[in-house]
Amino acid sequence: MATPKSKGRIGELFDVLKLVIKRVPLSWLWLGLSFLVPLAAGIVVAVITIDNPVGAVIWIVLGLMAGLLAFLIVLGQITQKLMYTNLDGQIGAVSSLIKNQLRRTWRGSEIPVRMNKSSDTVYRLVGRPGVVIISEGQRSRVAPLVDEARKEVARIVPAVPIHSVHVGSDGIPLKQLFRTIYKFPKGIRTAEILVVSNRLNSIAKTPMSQMPKGIDPTKMRAPKPR
Repeated sequence: MATPKSKGRIGELFDVLKLVIKRVPLSWLWLGLSFLVPLAAGIVVAVITIDNPVGAVIWIVLGLMAGLLAFLIVLGQITQKLMYTNLDGQIGAVSSLIKNQLRRTWRGSEIPVRMNKSSDTVYRLVGRPGVVIISEGQRSRVAPLVDEARKEVARIVPAVPIHSVHVGSDGIPLKQLFRTIYKFPKGIRTAEILVVSNRLNSIAKTPMSQMPKGIDPTKMRAPKPR
């Protein structure tokens, strides 16, 4: 049975563009301006330097490239805003961000290290600040799980700083998650990140062992866009 061919990057870009124009009013205006303004500037400079044909062509090409770059930047910002809007308030939102947007210098998993029957979850990341415990759900319900996770980390890597942050209506907004954890003061060296992460993963209780009865981890899915 033949499998459908991949659309490639250009096809995916057009799909994203169509979705953005459909979901975000006036996005076509900002996208159009982001492309046309640099291109127009390049053309204006080319006209001024028309006595130098080579220079004029270079300016037009530079204007075109600058327009494409600005277009992609604006499209990325609008897409990111749309993504946060779709994920905000949904179960597994933090998991989706960790999986797709966590910096490569950090170590962590989109699989929670703690979870209760109400789907309140706790995640553990390791970066230059040390260990960051992220909780999602209702703060009062998830607080005991956060305390368990902190004590476990303190027992396994006692010299490493531990930070915690809660995402939700009673914590920080989802869109501020990475901005918040990346601003934590540095506590360990870059070379120690992998060492700390590996030690936690090898000694700490496995995520699956923390799943309460009645929850099938194989059926956990990322939230669908609204």
